[in-house]
Amino acid sequence: MSRDYPDWIHPEKAASARRDFSGRVPVERLERLRGLVVEGEPGWVEFSLRFSHDEQGQIRIDVHVDAEVPLQCQRTLKTFQQALSSDSVVAVVGSEEEEAALPEDYEARLCPDDRLEVLDLVAEEVLLALPLVPVDPASEPMEAPAAEAETHRPFEALAALKKRSRQK
Repeated sequence: MSRDYPDWIHPEKAASARRDFSGRVPVERLERLRGLVVEGEPGWVEFSLRFSHDEQGQIRIDVHVDAEVPLQCQRTLKTFQQALSSDSVVAVVGSEEEEAALPEDYEARLCPDDRLEVLDLVAEEVLLALPLVPVDPASEPMEAPAAEAETHRPFEALAALKKRSRQK
């Protein structure tokens, strides 16, 4: 585990100083991923955070995450290692009103108390990069059973009854 980051950051101070932070942590350290990744299996997350101000003076964090996380394949129910890579631009806002004024390409991070937990920000980025339905790319797709084309005609019996009653 390499560590070049504090547990908590004051976003305004980090952006004013144009600070960069990076690290590599085991996936077990990211509490928000519990229940989504297979526990007891190895996995890691490597990240970098670059703090700055944009042209409008907004606090901007360029987030990059590379990870190998253990997931359960929903096709085979076996554990596999999923590679993830994600880049995003996060803007630190103090209220929902500030969030509404952000450019569309920014993701908002609400931080009303001017403290940002580094690993929580990293975990959020990993959460956004996880597949909705984890499927091991090495698994074989299952063939759907060939269904016979059986056409159900609900009024066929009624037509036969009507035909018989006319013949009488």
